[in-house]
Amino acid sequence: MAETFSAAGPPRVQLALPPTLETALRSSLDAAGVGHVRIDVSALFAAPLAKQPLIVAAEAGLVAGTGQPLADIGILSKTAPVIVILDDDALDDAISVMDIESVELAVWPLEAEDILSILERIDIGQGYAAGVRETGRDAFVQIGMLSDEVSRIADQLARLASMKEGPMLPAVATDRSAAETARSLREIIRKRQVRKQFFPAELFADPAWDIMLDLAAARLEGKQVSVSSLCIAADVPTTTALRWIKGMTDAGMLARRSDPGDGRRSFIDLSDEAAEAMERYIALVDGGAI
Repeated sequence: MAETFSAAGPPRVQLALPPTLETALRSSLDAAGVGHVRIDVSALFAAPLAKQPLIVAAEAGLVAGTGQPLADIGILSKTAPVIVILDDDALDDAISVMDIESVELAVWPLEAEDILSILERIDIGQGYAAGVRETGRDAFVQIGMLSDEVSRIADQLARLASMKEGPMLPAVATDRSAAETARSLREIIRKRQVRKQFFPAELFADPAWDIMLDLAAARLEGKQVSVSSLCIAADVPTTTALRWIKGMTDAGMLARRSDPGDGRRSFIDLSDEAAEAMERYIALVDGGAI
């Protein structure tokens, strides 16, 4: 395995990328002061791997330059955290690695601050929070908020799933069709999006709810939802949307569904528990109970 060290200091990350992408990324790493070592991408799965974070890219469902399915990064992530670079054409490939531990998803292009933020998240995940740079406190807080919010919603879903009947969520009869309910949900989504014309979008950012609304509407419409489509629905930067989708999947709120017509494709859906909770909520709203 050929190795080339950077001049930015001791290696902080390992690069296993096609030449063009590697050249572009190394300039950002140098700007961030992040030392790196080059791994011959063709030998990535055939040689021992160091424990520093490994950066690879997705390309047509494969680990770029290797011919290996992207899901095989699970083999690599047992040794080192893996950062997968996606571009707009590869966002749907993220679904194959959503449930693999020690995997971070990043969207190209990556600037210096993006790389530092990702490395800080990895450090925090590995228990090195005390060593986070002062400029990284925002990343620490944001990660904690996302984790706390996902855990809170997941706990609530677990409680709802265990309830047969109860005063908290009374059964409400509604004679509305699925199509009518879906139209109501799409109208809610449209009204939420209109706020951006009058107020800063980040003021009302609520990606978990936007994701759940979109998936609930799609389920009623009989539509399948890709990761790229869901990132748009989340109405936050793509990298942030991917973190929410992964976190919600890990928490059991979202589920990966295989395409019955094409075993190579998968889509994102609400988990059965989340779908049931959404159906009961929608029934309450449509029935005028709240």
